[in-house]
Amino acid sequence: MRNYKQVLKSTVLCMAVVSTGMSYSALAADNTTINITGTIKASPCTVDASAGNVVNVDLGTNIQAASLTAGKGSDWVPFALHLKDCPTSTTSVTAAFSGTQAAEETGLYQNTGDADKVQIELQNVATSARLGNNSTLVAPVLSTTKDATFSLRARAYSANGGVTPGSIVGTVQVAFTYQ
Repeated sequence: MRNYKQVLKSTVLCMAVVSTGMSYSALAADNTTINITGTIKASPCTVDASAGNVVNVDLGTNIQAASLTAGKGSDWVPFALHLKDCPTSTTSVTAAFSGTQAAEETGLYQNTGDADKVQIELQNVATSARLGNNSTLVAPVLSTTKDATFSLRARAYSANGGVTPGSIVGTVQVAFTYQ
């Protein structure tokens, strides 16, 4: 009987050890790897503007209402959006233009001043293409100077004629994307 008790104790002890090992291995999981990735982007270029990030374009104070007949505009006022201090890895900049589109004609911006029946036209100087709401323009970043320039021009324009005297006011937002 004594041997029976000893065998029983040994069997119970072995079963306890084996079940502990089985429980541990049953609870153990495969090794897991966490992959962490990301991209470091270059800092943006700096807009070279005398008033911070605002470029003011003065169309003048001597625009004659009678000269703005249907489909005609005032003299062009050239200006540039100049970006400087571009990172070495930046090779081009895309400008996306947005603002309130004039109801009279696609590609023109709404005048919010008190002159009636006049809109604002914005163009790329190089191609004479209108830069209306949601249009884009790409400029290369010069590797020697690390700057990019968008040569633009603006003017008062009348799609339908009948312009009345008053102020011309408009705002165009420009968002830059760097490549």
